[in-house]
Amino acid sequence: MAYYCRDCSYKGKKRAADGHCPACGSAKFYLQKAKTDPDKPETRKGSLVVLVLLWGYLIAHIYWKLYV
Repeated sequence: MAYYCRDCSYKGKKRAADGHCPACGSAKFYLQKAKTDPDKPETRKGSLVVLVLLWGYLIAHIYWKLYV
């Protein structure tokens, strides 16, 4: 977690003893919480399965047209 000053844009892990910005002394200094993703990114397993099935379908049709 990092501290962030709205006046001077200071970003750091430390703050002054009185709770103000160590760079400019501003009171507009707050703890910036870590941003968390509400959802996990989508996995691409479904896309991979569809891709493999379509390639198999294409190869089967080419084989069928040439040799059957």
